[in-house]
Amino acid sequence: MVVGINGVGFIGYHLWAYLNYKTDVDVIRLPNELTDEILQCDVIVHMKERNRGDVNQLYIDNRESSRSLLDKLDELGHTPKIIYTSSIHEDADNLNGKWRRDNIKMFKEWGGDFKSVKLPNIYGPFCKPNYNSFIATFCDKIIKGEDVTYNGDSVNLLYVEDLCIQLLEVINGERDEIEYTDTVPVEYVYNKLTNWKDEYLKQNKIPYIDYSFDLNLFNTFRSYIDDDCRLFPIKLNEDNRGKLSELVISKIPGQIFYSTTKPDTKHIRGNHFHTKRIERFCILEGTAQVSIRKIGTNEVKVYSINGDDGVVFDTPVYYTHNLKNIGNTPLIACFWMNDILSEVKVDDTYFEEV
Repeated sequence: MVVGINGVGFIGYHLWAYLNYKTDVDVIRLPNELTDEILQCDVIVHMKERNRGDVNQLYIDNRESSRSLLDKLDELGHTPKIIYTSSIHEDADNLNGKWRRDNIKMFKEWGGDFKSVKLPNIYGPFCKPNYNSFIATFCDKIIKGEDVTYNGDSVNLLYVEDLCIQLLEVINGERDEIEYTDTVPVEYVYNKLTNWKDEYLKQNKIPYIDYSFDLNLFNTFRSYIDDDCRLFPIKLNEDNRGKLSELVISKIPGQIFYSTTKPDTKHIRGNHFHTKRIERFCILEGTAQVSIRKIGTNEVKVYSINGDDGVVFDTPVYYTHNLKNIGNTPLIACFWMNDILSEVKVDDTYFEEV
C-alpha cells in the first residue's frame, strides 16, 4: 500500500515519519503542485489547509486546495481512497466550520472511496507556536521567558504519534473516529512546563516523569530548545587527584553505559534517532564531533566537544545523530538514557545517516 500525504505541515510531517520508519507502508510526501506521482497512491490523506488568517480568504483557499486535488485526480483518471482530516470545529456555525462541511460535501459528491475524521487538540514536537496548539505556544513562550496567560479549563488532548497510529487504523478500515486520550487541566500543563524550565534548563536535572502524557509533554518541551542551547554545562571539580563531576541528576530510572572510539574518522557511532527516548552523553576524554539532523530535512548541525569542556549533550527526538572521534587519542564517552534496554518491548532506535 502506498499512502500519499497532501499537506506536510506539523501533522503531515509526523504522519510521514511514523509511516516511513515504524510501519511497512510506503509513503509519499506530495508536492504543493501535484504531479503524476499521485498515480502511485492507493490512499491520499488530505490535510492541506490553513487555519489562521482572514476567515473569508481561508474559506476560499481551503476549498480551492480540495478542489485542486480532485481536479488532478480527474485529469489522471485516478480514484484512490481519500482520508480528509477535519476538526472538532467542523460543526461550528461560522466559516471555519462551513469550509470543512463544504469540503466534505465536495469529496462525497466526487463519488470515490472517502472518509472524513475530526481531529481533537493535537500536540507534539515541532508544532507551530501561536497557531493551533496552546502547548506549542506555552513551550515557546516559557523557554523564551515570555509571559503566558491562560484560563482554568481542561482540554482534551491527543499526542501526535498516537494520532498517527489512529490514522493508520482509519486508512486500514479498522477505525471510524479519532479519539483523544487525555483530558488535562491547562494549569497542569503550565505548571509542568515552568517547573521543567527551572529543573531541566537551569538546574540541569532530568525531572520526574509520572506517566506517558508527561513523557510526551517533556519531549515536546525539549523540541523548542534552540539547537545552539543543547550543550548543558556541568561543574568540573578538579584537584591534584584529577576531576570529579556529576553527569546526570535524574528523578527517573535509566541506564548508563560508556564507549571508546578509536582515533580514526571512519569509526562513527550513532547514525540513528529516537522518538521518545531521553538520551544524554558526555565526552570524558578526547575530542568528538557531534552531528545532528532533523529527519526529513537537510540541515546538519555540528558540535565540537572536548573532554575538558565540562558539558553534556541531550539528543532531541526526531534528530538523527552521530559521534566521531576527531582527535589523536581514543575517545571515551559516557551515555545515560531513561530506557532500560532489557525491559523495553520495542527499542526506540531508528537508523538513518546524518
